[in-house]
Amino acid sequence: MDELSPKILKAKSCYGHLGGTLGNRLFQRMQELGWFEREEDKATVYRLTETGKQEFSRLGVDFMKRGR
Repeated sequence: MDELSPKILKAKSCYGHLGGTLGNRLFQRMQELGWFEREEDKATVYRLTETGKQEFSRLGVDFMKRGR
């Protein structure tokens, strides 16, 4: 079975965010591109980088907007 098979790339909504395999791969790719970086000494805390801010803005995503 191909690695990018739709059966493997499952996405799900998890507490209001994108989860599942697709969510994990998307976040991993954004880290690789330098959009997010891990905060020092914190295994699960990430910050949006300047590159990430620029790229999200370019895509029309208001990263400062909060809400559901």
